[in-house]
Amino acid sequence: MSQGFVHLHLHSQYSLLDGAIKFEDLFPQAKEFGMEAVALTDHGNLFGAYDFYRKAKEAGIKPIIGCEVYVTPKINPDNPAEGKTHHLTVLSMNQKGYQNLSRLVTTAYFDGFYRRPRVDHEQLDKHNEGLIVLSGCLNSELSQAIFTKDMSAALDVAAMYREIFGDRYYLEVQATGLPEQKRVNKKLKEIGEKLGIPLVATNDCHFLRREDTKPHDALLCIQTGSSIQDENRFRFQGDQYYLKSEGEMLGDLSGFEDAIARTGEIAKRCNFEFEQTGYKLPEFEVEGDKSLDEYMSELSREKLRGRINEGLIPEEKFQQYSERLETELKIILEMGFSGYFLVVADFINYAKSNGIPVGPGRGSAAGSLVAYALGITEVDPIPYNLIFERFLNPERISMPDIDIDFCGEGREEVIRYVTEKYGADKVAQIGTFGTMSAKAVVKDVGRVLGIPYADVDRVSKLIPSFRGKVFSIDKAIKEVKELRDLIKQSPQLQEMIELAKPLENMVRHSSTHAAGIVIANEPLADHIPLYKGSKNEVVTQFDMNSIEELGFVKFDFLGLKTLTVIDKALKLIRENYDSDKWVRIGRIPLDDKKVYKLLTTGRTRGIFQIESSGMRDVLNKLQPTQFEDLIALLALYRPGPLDSGMVDDFIKRKQGKQKIKFPIPELKEILSDTYGLFVYQEQIMQTASVVAEYSLGEADLLRRAMGKKKPEEMKAQRDRFLKGAKKKGINDKKAKELFDTMEKFAEYSFNKSHSTAYALITYQTAYLKAHFPAEFMAALLSVESGNTDKVISSITECKQMGIPVLAPDVNESMAGFTASNGKIRFGLSGIKNVGNSTVQAIIEAREEEGKFESIFNFCEQVEARKLNRRTFESLIKSGAFDSIGAHRACLMESVNTLLSYTSIKQKSSAEGQHSLFALNDSVTLPDLVQVDQWHEKELLTNEMEVLGFYVTSHPMAKYSYEMNNTIANTDTESLLDIKEKCEISIAGVVRSLTVKHTKSGSGIYGNLVLEDMKGSVEVVIFDKLLRKSLPILEEKIEPIIIKGIAEPNEDRVKLRALDIISLRGLRNGSTVHINFDRASSTRDNFEQLRGILDKYPGNCEVHVHINTDGGESVLEIGDFKVDVQDSFIYDVEKLLGCGALKFI
Repeated sequence: MSQGFVHLHLHSQYSLLDGAIKFEDLFPQAKEFGMEAVALTDHGNLFGAYDFYRKAKEAGIKPIIGCEVYVTPKINPDNPAEGKTHHLTVLSMNQKGYQNLSRLVTTAYFDGFYRRPRVDHEQLDKHNEGLIVLSGCLNSELSQAIFTKDMSAALDVAAMYREIFGDRYYLEVQATGLPEQKRVNKKLKEIGEKLGIPLVATNDCHFLRREDTKPHDALLCIQTGSSIQDENRFRFQGDQYYLKSEGEMLGDLSGFEDAIARTGEIAKRCNFEFEQTGYKLPEFEVEGDKSLDEYMSELSREKLRGRINEGLIPEEKFQQYSERLETELKIILEMGFSGYFLVVADFINYAKSNGIPVGPGRGSAAGSLVAYALGITEVDPIPYNLIFERFLNPERISMPDIDIDFCGEGREEVIRYVTEKYGADKVAQIGTFGTMSAKAVVKDVGRVLGIPYADVDRVSKLIPSFRGKVFSIDKAIKEVKELRDLIKQSPQLQEMIELAKPLENMVRHSSTHAAGIVIANEPLADHIPLYKGSKNEVVTQFDMNSIEELGFVKFDFLGLKTLTVIDKALKLIRENYDSDKWVRIGRIPLDDKKVYKLLTTGRTRGIFQIESSGMRDVLNKLQPTQFEDLIALLALYRPGPLDSGMVDDFIKRKQGKQKIKFPIPELKEILSDTYGLFVYQEQIMQTASVVAEYSLGEADLLRRAMGKKKPEEMKAQRDRFLKGAKKKGINDKKAKELFDTMEKFAEYSFNKSHSTAYALITYQTAYLKAHFPAEFMAALLSVESGNTDKVISSITECKQMGIPVLAPDVNESMAGFTASNGKIRFGLSGIKNVGNSTVQAIIEAREEEGKFESIFNFCEQVEARKLNRRTFESLIKSGAFDSIGAHRACLMESVNTLLSYTSIKQKSSAEGQHSLFALNDSVTLPDLVQVDQWHEKELLTNEMEVLGFYVTSHPMAKYSYEMNNTIANTDTESLLDIKEKCEISIAGVVRSLTVKHTKSGSGIYGNLVLEDMKGSVEVVIFDKLLRKSLPILEEKIEPIIIKGIAEPNEDRVKLRALDIISLRGLRNGSTVHINFDRASSTRDNFEQLRGILDKYPGNCEVHVHINTDGGESVLEIGDFKVDVQDSFIYDVEKLLGCGALKFI
């Protein structure tokens, strides 16, 4: 390497929201400058170290791994705020240096974190080997000492670092051009001459080019939550913090030529390379003197025999299964993966043994008989023609990848187990990084510039996304004319876009991967730096791809809520039924007619993978009759097959509406389950094996090649296929046609192993819902209780299924949702202001003394200190006392009485225990305050207040006629299917409303959440319409119809309101139809109705329908016109029964 200038102090985008350099831009620029090496020194972390290293190597540039660490003289755990924090530039020279740097950065997060991850002098001394240290920027310990004008203190700091690092310590002069920096540079030169410490030149690079100053300034504003206009915000002084050429450095640091040249010498001293020495599998200990391979083989054979003994595999097929097992074992052992399988089997067995539900399988692992034998999966691969080589290919050596679904509530316990078993220093969760998409960065930069939210939001919404991927800013502007025109008209928006472009896709934050766990055979921090996540979990600073490339083994521990639903449903079934009705979910028959009938009804709420309206439509057309149909359905319901018409062909063939054709007769056995279509990747592999004499390993390579579509690879595979087909006697033309067909369908084909495992969960949830609907829906409500929309939708479906959902009850409810006698009961924990200790006290009192006989008995039995005013009021409003007390209005007016009685009664009871004579009977029962019952509106308002949901009824229920005959043309569930902006109308009630003033203060706008009986949607309402509609909206419980523009935005749809109509107002323009059935057609009822009509004069005409033995008579009562208030409806229905009124 030449002695040219090398940048040794550089901040990438991994200096989160502080550095703005992307590696894909850095290395071409460094190449252009003729730089043969470059260092990475992000703030306090090594997040980007491996990505930097790999991309530098690809670009032919030497990577130097470093970090600008935060240093404090001494970390005091008892007083973490003690001591100032400074910056220090640290570079790794070699393997030991990188190991020490990784340890330092890890320790900084684990033991030194106070606002920032910090190390102290003692830790630097302990881990100094192999590290080169530069004195740092203006915020370094040495620079700060210089600013105090105490040169002896500055000399002491420099001497201390030289004592620790010897000739690996350099004084860092920078070319930022600031007056303060020039002063420090001068003093550093003096210190260097006095102490014999060499100087080195850097530039504290935070962005790539000088013209990136403004975008970087915007990035700092995003970090600090400030705006560009704020004069007092954190900002960089000057525009010199960019990647300068050697010429620029020489020009800006005149007199420091030696310091500039010395960067090349330092670069020569830094020769760290990441080790890639094969897989670092966790060590699985085997008792005795058996090898891993011997133990693995014996255990697999033993467990296979166990499956046969359980009746899960037919005895007569033992030979077939045994041969398959031995074939798989041979491959696993030759590839050296016995330990991997044993580790996975061990923690899965731990979960199952401890009552933590585990999924039946996921991904291609379901194609392994060894995995099935060991209990890793619960899918027997042989009946479904699942292929082991799709999972583990002996002709393409790569780590097996077994992903595991655990019950979400037990996942952390399994992580705790592996951490304890393999060592806390060898197990970590995997880090990941969130980036700023085009939509996000536009919003961030718009806020920073102070552009009105409505304008920024409009631009953001015009940036399309396709299948979850947001278009780039450039692509969106190119393809969306409305966006182009909008930006063109506004200089402010043009500035926003120009600042946003360089920041697009930049890393915004670090977080913990949802599933990834790494388990190693040696301490992780020697290889991968670690940090603490938001929940104090140990997390890798490298992402998943980096960890796998370094040879560490990733395990995906996924939390699957559906497994929790199944588990809770099974527990409820055991509570509610005798043991002969209990369900062993792994043994249910897969040909249950009741299940397939349910799947075609459209009531698929809670059934795994098939809840969406699109899936329900396909189910209705498909009319599945066998388990294989579900496997195919999950494989087919994806964009490719849906867009290509393949799904329609599959359905037509199944139903006999289209002829089933096979490309060649030899494929009938392979394609019969899918009616002659290539649906699965395994079918591609089997076809290559049967037709062209591929081994299954070779066939997997063919499948991969067809997926990647690399021309050279595909030509070689075509030649190989045609040659093999010729040997099997298939003519060239037919073979070419078949290869073309396979290639076409390979684009859409799916992994059958994964589809089979997930279809099993689909079937299990459907089975529980079909046979134990109340228990299943109660379990679903419990698991989804934190998701308002899903609870609303589930309650609605329960009612459609004829399952009553009852309010909480102090005599019946447990903490969560329960099911009994075909009914579902709300839990006490769901009531606002009723804490866990109160819930426990109520349940314990009930279990010890029996059910509460009255409200006063409740006051006597439940511990008084658990019952305060708010608790009583919330229990009353929720309906929890309905079965033992007076009505809710009466109890609400009597709260003071109940509180006094509770206190006096329990006090006298306690005193009576210490007396010869019981005082208990001396307290007489007080009288409750007698008032009228709440009308439905008040009752429902109070339920919503304390439960968050309407339970007794729903405000929209009484408007069912209008709902079916008004301008409303969609509901919240159907909104999810809208992909493009369009005008819709929707009915619902206001769940929440926030009114805000515009920035100018002259206008207002509102954010509203509209709820119907299937979910909710966010609505924005602007000035004039909001002012006009506020009286209706503030009533909240009164249903409204909103006409507006639906605007799909990534995973949700928002509405922009154009008009708002009250359903009650609509009703008051209707004709009232009152129905008398035979039983209610009495003179007394007619007289009472006359009184009600007199009570509510208004503008609506009234027609009375009288049903007698002779038929129905309709009377138009011209003398009476009424105002249709809630109390009018209540009075009529109280007299004649629910459903006696209609509005037309």
